[in-house]
Amino acid sequence: MDAHTAAELATRHGLSNVIDLRSQGEAKRSGGPAALLAHGVRWARTPLAGYPRDIVHAPRPTPGQYVRYYHAILMNSAPGNIPGLFSTLAETAHEPFLVCCHLGKDRTAVVVAALLSLAGVPDDMIVADYAASGTALRPLLDRFEHKWRAHGWTRQDYLTHLDTPAVIMRTWLAELRQRHGSVRTALISAGAATGDLVAIASALTDPRPSRSGPRART
Repeated sequence: MDAHTAAELATRHGLSNVIDLRSQGEAKRSGGPAALLAHGVRWARTPLAGYPRDIVHAPRPTPGQYVRYYHAILMNSAPGNIPGLFSTLAETAHEPFLVCCHLGKDRTAVVVAALLSLAGVPDDMIVADYAASGTALRPLLDRFEHKWRAHGWTRQDYLTHLDTPAVIMRTWLAELRQRHGSVRTALISAGAATGDLVAIASALTDPRPSRSGPRART
């Protein structure tokens, strides 16, 4: 993130916390959110890791493979990851926060969709929010050249990994409800504490301004 964007998030939107879903290795390789830290934004390390990644380890994975991948992120992350993440969110959601991972479209999508669902946002809006991610990521394709070259894929192949077709999120949400009854119940099955989910939902739907300024969430 460049200094200008970081300044706008921190000063105009009152960003208080970065919820970082990257593994320890990813954070070590890519570094921390230095531009945000310079503005006093707090960095919460809440990794989602340990789930099977080979599900989408192909030049051009299908939407169905991505749906399975998202189920794995939620249900098969390393023990303690989901409880720790939602405990941190329960402590920070009353202030503006940002959720990030490496690409910003898979782990981030799972967590943001879950948060929006807890806040009562309709699925159509969650799906539209997700679908917009690929549009924003495509111009950044060449930042990830090391990824496709390391796997022996082409530049065009990797565009598939940046795309966010609406059908992926729509199917994943529908299957979560079919399997667990609701997104909230799925989160509890994955290890999130009921009290933390109640606190998060309350914070996200509280109409009062946060202590840090205008509410802004990603």
